[in-house]
Amino acid sequence: MEGDTILERISAKKIFKNSKIGVKITTFTRTGIGYDIINVEDPIAVISDVENIIAPALVGYPTSDQDFMDSMLCDTSIDDPTTTMGVSMSIARASANTIGMPLFKYLGGNLASELPIMGAPLMSDNLNKLIAIPMIESIGELVHIYTKILSNLSNKYPIINQNGEFLCNNIFDELDSFKTILSDISEEEDVQILVGASVESYDKHTDLNKLDYLESSKMVEFDGTVATEGINEAADFSIIEPYSMGTLTEMYHYINYISDKGLTPTMVSNNNSLAQVSVGLRVPFIRSDINSNVLNELWNIERILGAPNMGRF
Repeated sequence: MEGDTILERISAKKIFKNSKIGVKITTFTRTGIGYDIINVEDPIAVISDVENIIAPALVGYPTSDQDFMDSMLCDTSIDDPTTTMGVSMSIARASANTIGMPLFKYLGGNLASELPIMGAPLMSDNLNKLIAIPMIESIGELVHIYTKILSNLSNKYPIINQNGEFLCNNIFDELDSFKTILSDISEEEDVQILVGASVESYDKHTDLNKLDYLESSKMVEFDGTVATEGINEAADFSIIEPYSMGTLTEMYHYINYISDKGLTPTMVSNNNSLAQVSVGLRVPFIRSDINSNVLNELWNIERILGAPNMGRF
């Protein structure tokens, strides 16, 4: 079996996705294939790094030893974490496909049986975003709730951006209206829906305590659940940007570290691979755009698991 997981080739090429040029990194074993798509500023340089530096260092080794492959990857001269995470992800997918196992099971084993709650930004003023977080019992129910929320929002807000967010001049001017829509659906469906925001800037008179959940780059005075970047023990959640981690192994250790600090890891990504990773590494909350493929990927995982538990925080 280990012979089947020997890495035979890594390739990279430019692709066009979501109105941008990205790079697709593909890993080939003797009997399997895995890939990851990354957004980069200089695709030509990344392709050269993957094919001329990373590939020669890794080809010939078994992809089944993720820790070893990631350590070899870190020993190369490539220090761009987006590139190395893309390679690490494609290696993991190739190994999982080679042995016929879903990526989340490959990463987490039999303990990977709980799905994360997914929150999605649904309103934006191009700086700040309002987030809906349905605390549901299944992904099927989550799809139903989001469908109702989007339908109700579309009756009042006619303009929507490419991320699936309804546009307004100022999210805080629309906060009461947003909360009312969520509250009505919450009562109709008998499900708790938390109101959150991702905030870059706001007026000092803004009442943040109307929110249940707040994402901010720095710690702010707030009575609800606070998610910040990095490790801030005064916060509740720590935001994880997967493509700043470097490799899956580094992300695994980082998640364990912040959990030991009493923080809840929050994965922010629109890459559907990260839905699999969040389940495998037991991340209880993932924040993704509503029009990404993350929700569909979580739905697929739910079908594989049957009737999994949902994360709570």
